[in-house]
Order: sequence, then C-alpha cells, then structure tokens
Amino acid sequence: MILGHWLLIETLDVPATWSVLAVDTTPRRWKSLARTVPARLMPILTAAAVSGEIVERQLPKSRHAWSGHHARAVPLPGPDDRVHAVQMWVGPDTAPAPPPVATQLLDTRTRATEVRSATPGPAFHRRRSVWVGAESFEYVERFDDALDLAATVAHGTPGSRWCGELVVRTADGLRTLMMATRNATDDPNLWRGLLADITDSIAPQAKSFEAATVDTLLSRNPGMYLVVLDTDRIRVIRWISPPVPGLDWTGGTDERALPHPADRERIIAARHDIRAGASSISLPGVRLAAVGGGWITVDAEVSPLPHGPDGTGIPHFALARIDLRNR
Repeated sequence: MILGHWLLIETLDVPATWSVLAVDTTPRRWKSLARTVPARLMPILTAAAVSGEIVERQLPKSRHAWSGHHARAVPLPGPDDRVHAVQMWVGPDTAPAPPPVATQLLDTRTRATEVRSATPGPAFHRRRSVWVGAESFEYVERFDDALDLAATVAHGTPGSRWCGELVVRTADGLRTLMMATRNATDDPNLWRGLLADITDSIAPQAKSFEAATVDTLLSRNPGMYLVVLDTDRIRVIRWISPPVPGLDWTGGTDERALPHPADRERIIAARHDIRAGASSISLPGVRLAAVGGGWITVDAEVSPLPHGPDGTGIPHFALARIDLRNR
C-alpha cells in the first residue's frame, strides 16, 4: 500500500475492472488495483463506492506497513449520481486536501457531455456544466490526441477505455488535465469519465508549432474557417477556427439540416469520395443555414485526415476549409 498519498481509483464500470489512475497528481493510467491496495483494505474502498458516502477507519495494529494508520475513502459521484471514482488515503490522521478531480458523462446518442466538479479546483470553475458535440472544446488549449479519443468513442465496443492528457484555459492560467473514460458494459453509448488536474506533476504545454502555424494562417486570411468533420455522419467534431459567423450552428445542431437541400447530394458524394481515397474534394457555392433564416454561401475544400497505425486506413475524419464568399 502506498502510504501518505492520495490514490485516485476509477470505478467507472464493474468492480473487476477498477484501476488506479493517479497517485496524488502523478498519472498511473489503469494501474492494477490488486497490486496497489491490499485485499484487507478493499472493503473500505468498496463501501465508499457502493454507498456514495465517505468511509473512515482507524486501521488495527498488525505486521503490515499500514498498521495503525488512518484510512479515508472519498467517493466522487458522477452526473448520473453513480460513483465514478474514489480518492483513498492511508497514512497519518491529518491528510492534505485531495487533488482536484471532476467527473463526466458522455452519451454518444445525444453527444452531450456533462461535467461535475467533484473536488474544487481552478480547472473546473465554469459557467456551464453541459457541452454538446464540438462545444466540448470551448476551453481546450491543446489536445493532441483529440481525434484518437473521438475515434475510440465513435467505434468503441463494450468495455472500451481511453486515457490521455489535455491542456485547458482557466482564469488562473493553463492547467494540465488527465482524462480517463470507459463505456458501460451494458450500454456502449454511455461513457463515464474523470478529469484529474495533474498540473503539479505535468506542466501545461502551450499550443504545438503546428497549431500556432494554423492560428497565423487564420489571422492572415479573414473569411477562412477550418473544421474537423467525421466521415460517418458528416458531423462537426471540432472547430479549429472559431465557427463561421452567422451560421445557425450550436453543438446540438443536427448537421444534416445545415446545408441547403439542393446541396446535400453533392456533399454526400464528396463524403463517399473521401472515404474511397480521394486526396481532396472541392465544393464551391455550398449554401449553409444562417441564424434567423436565409443562407450563407461558402466555398469548401475537404481533405481526409490520416487514420490507423500507418495512416492508410479508411479516414474517419476530414478537414474542411471554408471560405466565405462576399455577401
């Protein structure tokens, strides 16, 4: 047993799958629970996970390293009120405050992600708690593995899991978060997750050189916008630029309603060509729904994004460059 440190133990699915995600703010990413928490102490963890209540015990004298120490297990309920994790301490009676963690719930049917701040922290002080689709990137500064996560979630089988890091903007500056998520064994569309602030162990990284280059390109080309789309349903995954101004778009928009009905057939044909191996498709004069009615006319250039171990698999995502025509 690791003494004098907070363990972050995910309970995102059935007990047999539980694992350790972090020691204080140091990532451990699915570390074996059985090798970290002794069997004699597991009932304390289980009681907190099942009851949703803090469980404390003064451990008996024994020959074990944890002899006579204080045990504290703090459950972290998710937006669905199911316990997503337990923060566990075994050590002196007076423990420091546990590191900040938030719980989250994603339903791939609605694309809604709900976040609940389980323990206070600057990364989780937001004006909202629910984001839909591409809105989830509202505060993200850097997320190199975003498309890997999107592919895992879109094509996950029961029991799939993902863990990685991202950097978010806060009122106190950049913070590094570790995200871990699993989909439910009984409902593959439901992904329970955690966001742990690991800034004290892993310093935030600013935007990559590539992302900074894109920002420069956008600043020098007003009227140009970039967006990542999935090639399965032609839905917005992430705006690389701000969204097209005046576009009748929110995270919850059904993207099938955005194009003019007369333009949908060639958009679908472009999707087919991209998935069949085309390196680029031009779509001039596409009309997109405007706020308050009417249409915004744009020229689009769509290119596939590499996917798979060697980058040659059927592309799950495409990058669309959108240029506004003079109105």
